[in-house]
Amino acid sequence: MNNSAAITKSVWIKATVLVLLLASSFGLLHWTPLGDFISEENLVKLLTGIRQIWWAPMALIALYAVLAPLGITVVPLIVAGAVFGPVLGSLYNSTGLIVGATVSFWLARGLGRRFVQRMLGERARKIERFTGRHGFWPLVQTRFLPLPFPVVNFGAALAGFPPIQFVLASIVGLVPSTIIHSFFIANIMFVQGVERIWYGVGYGASFVVFNLLIGVPWFQGQRRRATRYRELLGIRANRCGDPNER
Repeated sequence: MNNSAAITKSVWIKATVLVLLLASSFGLLHWTPLGDFISEENLVKLLTGIRQIWWAPMALIALYAVLAPLGITVVPLIVAGAVFGPVLGSLYNSTGLIVGATVSFWLARGLGRRFVQRMLGERARKIERFTGRHGFWPLVQTRFLPLPFPVVNFGAALAGFPPIQFVLASIVGLVPSTIIHSFFIANIMFVQGVERIWYGVGYGASFVVFNLLIGVPWFQGQRRRATRYRELLGIRANRCGDPNER
């Protein structure tokens, strides 16, 4: 019996709901006024108008929690959150991104993980073991790359990342990068001329430095594992060549 035949009706229903949810959000975003409403310009105007109200930060975080699981880009929200300033904007954007990532992860895990497990069988378990052992730093680094936010969240859930590891890696990867985004965007919003150029240069340079800081531990780990693997191959080859070891 093949893997797909072993998939129960409830698993099919959950996977179908996930696909329909994402397809519906895509349609709403591209073929209804919703796309215009959540544009960067409109969100900046909205939050600029209400930022002095006490519940404005909660409104921003709620938008993250609702829009991120629908597969909608969060870039306009990050820009809009910067209207609160470099410090508060960093705090609210970081909180919103972590909340949005966590909700997206659990949605995909709850609706689609079992389907992937049944379809891939033993391969799914191997992927899950690999991500559990080696997936932390790659996920952290992925958070700082220009990859679609929903793809990373859903991909991690379907690949079987442990929930705690996902949340911790998201915090480590999202908070520093979000502080950089919010700080520079907030300052660029309110300056002109040469000062804006310098902030733009600093914005780009910060990405290079941060990627180096994040990438070095991961590459060092990969090098150690590769070295250890070659050593094991050498030991195995010597044993095969030694008749006393046979």
